[in-house]
Amino acid sequence: MPKHRPPTIQEIADKVGVSKSTVSRALRGLPGHKPATRDRIINAAKELGYEAHPIVSAVMSSIRFKHPSTISPVIAEVHCQPWDYDREGNPESLRRSIHQQAETLGLRVEEFSWYEPEMNPRRLLEIIRARGIRAVIFEHFMEREVSLEGLDLSGLSMASIGGALLHPKLHRIEVNHYGNLIKVIKRLQARDYRRFGVVIPKIFERSSDFKRSAALHSEDLNIAKEDLIPIFLRETTDDKRDLDKLEDWLKRYQPDCLLGVGKDLPKQLDRLGYRQPEKISYVHLGWHSSYKDIAGMNPKWSSAGKVAVDLVVDQLTRNEHGIPPDPLWILIEGEWREGTSVRPPSDFVESAAR
Repeated sequence: MPKHRPPTIQEIADKVGVSKSTVSRALRGLPGHKPATRDRIINAAKELGYEAHPIVSAVMSSIRFKHPSTISPVIAEVHCQPWDYDREGNPESLRRSIHQQAETLGLRVEEFSWYEPEMNPRRLLEIIRARGIRAVIFEHFMEREVSLEGLDLSGLSMASIGGALLHPKLHRIEVNHYGNLIKVIKRLQARDYRRFGVVIPKIFERSSDFKRSAALHSEDLNIAKEDLIPIFLRETTDDKRDLDKLEDWLKRYQPDCLLGVGKDLPKQLDRLGYRQPEKISYVHLGWHSSYKDIAGMNPKWSSAGKVAVDLVVDQLTRNEHGIPPDPLWILIEGEWREGTSVRPPSDFVESAAR
């Protein structure tokens, strides 16, 4: 048999001495034959280098038995944030988009957590495999770098969402933090803002590999040296010491427009006497539909979820799995959302700045 192609069902049947239908049923885990026969078929298939196509197998089972296949392809969505992470807002939009796109393509999603108490990565992957799952989406590690070395990733079609640098590299989908910040500032410069203060929880900026910090210093923005304000990275967002530091930073640097991340930041600014837009303008860099009347950049995490599902399904369709030889890095472009927390645009100047 030529080595450049996988064996056929007939070749496996000939080797074992059974019919094609018996081989087909055994490879799909269906009843109707002795356990010893099934073991011989599976061993022969492995020896010959056979790999079942997950999608085709599921579809054919559904057609032949006229009911939804219980072995239809499933995508494992592995939540990679801390166990007690608040998933309100964009994280929930991301989760929902993964489920919706999977359902559109006829797949199911099972959710797991990388940091579940008394769980470890090796055990988690064993559970995923034991359930016959071949597609995995690692959803948003909060660390800057994550090592997957020593884990068995063979046989899995995978993608990661977020800015964390994984070792070894997988296909990655990320919202464009760097480009989004540049687009926001250019738009605001067209409205005559000059001093931009960026306030972000350190854990968010670290997990994006400090891309917004880099964008703030881009020559493309041409911010005057005297107007360049150091980014304020928050260690916490809910204690008095943090608010005192934020107030000191605001008084020292006097930004005319604040660019921030965090659902509580606008109310915290109000408590400090910085009403928007009367005393300071405000733009939310992680805008979500729940932020009514606030201007911002919608990072479109929901689009990242959709693309991640498409990417793992494409791999399943091509029967590709394991560590990719040429990992893709896909950036999702954000979308500006107008709001009353900034000065209204001049139509002519705004269009010229885009």
